[in-house]
Amino acid sequence: MKKVFKMKILHVVPSFAPCFSHGGVVNASYQIAKKQVENGHDVTVYTTDSCNERLKFDNNYNVDVDGIKVFYFKNISNTVKNKLTIDTPLSSVNYLRKSIADFDIIHIHEHRHSLAIATHRYAEKNNIPYVLQAHGSVLPFFQKEQLKEIFDKLWGFDILYDASKVFALTEIEKEQYSKMGVGEDRIEIVPLGINLDEYKNLPDKGNFKTKYGINENEKLILFLGRIHKIKGLDLLIDSFSQIKNENVKLAIVGGDYGFKDELEKQIEKYGLSDKVIFPGVLTGKDKIEALTDCDIFVMPSRYESFTTSGLEAMACSKPLILTKNNHIHTWVKDNVGLTCEFDEEDLSECMKTLLNDEKLCEKFGKTGRELIENEYDWNKVSKQIEGIYKNCIDGY
Repeated sequence: MKKVFKMKILHVVPSFAPCFSHGGVVNASYQIAKKQVENGHDVTVYTTDSCNERLKFDNNYNVDVDGIKVFYFKNISNTVKNKLTIDTPLSSVNYLRKSIADFDIIHIHEHRHSLAIATHRYAEKNNIPYVLQAHGSVLPFFQKEQLKEIFDKLWGFDILYDASKVFALTEIEKEQYSKMGVGEDRIEIVPLGINLDEYKNLPDKGNFKTKYGINENEKLILFLGRIHKIKGLDLLIDSFSQIKNENVKLAIVGGDYGFKDELEKQIEKYGLSDKVIFPGVLTGKDKIEALTDCDIFVMPSRYESFTTSGLEAMACSKPLILTKNNHIHTWVKDNVGLTCEFDEEDLSECMKTLLNDEKLCEKFGKTGRELIENEYDWNKVSKQIEGIYKNCIDGY
């Protein structure tokens, strides 16, 4: 096949910007597509209008998002999408059938959704190569395991096996692809990244604390992500209750995915109402102000393939605390932060250690910032992805 330098790229993802409250996949797909536009490529995204509230545009098809041509196909039911994670963008099938031959390469984000089914079908019919990035969802576990297994038997395995390449975020995810039967020669380790330009000039300290009534001399522990059971926030509240008498507050930043009520009951039980705040979803400058003011970033997940918000904390020179359920814990441990078992006492001890050791925090923060600059800048990750695309196109 001909060599392509300016590529026509199609990204397929269930939700897309501006719906950043739907998690890391939205942010990752947006950042990758945005960098590809900056690098001179012709980039299109096929997605749905799904968000906490249905996204609305004057024309849902071909919306310009920072130079990306985005098609927000309408779900029949946004409620069904949000409750059951089943998307129903029926109009997308006809668009895919007519347009898919126009693209040089397709990048499917996650694979257990109807857009992926239709994309796989028409990519195969038209001999268009595609790559698949599962974003930590390779194996069918944690929630709706039986439904995921049924999906895999009907469509999922074919989507995995027919991909030119699959992207693993870590060595652990690479092993998961192997367990699903994907050959090692088709697995590429491609990490997530952050846009370092956003972290060159950090805001002055104190803005976030002032907004939320936190005293300047109070320490601040920060969680940044979805308020969802998988994130282990109940464990975080249990562990935080053991240090409530110290001069420290906890900010749980993110959108509620049906778990906030349970956390508030825990907080009331422990008498922590004046110690824990819920600022909601923060983006842009507001998010960076929260990261700048925190002393420790904590991600206590039950399961996590990667932690983009952890990278953002590292860009602000903050130490991390992760549970060992996070795939990146192997290089975080004693390098840019501390790791613990999914255990109340263990997590509490890690928080106490960092709260009482400023030099260790500074050491972890400095190392984390250097690591971000060397390995997790979207500019570098984007170049790696584009190289893989070109190899797929040339070899198809």
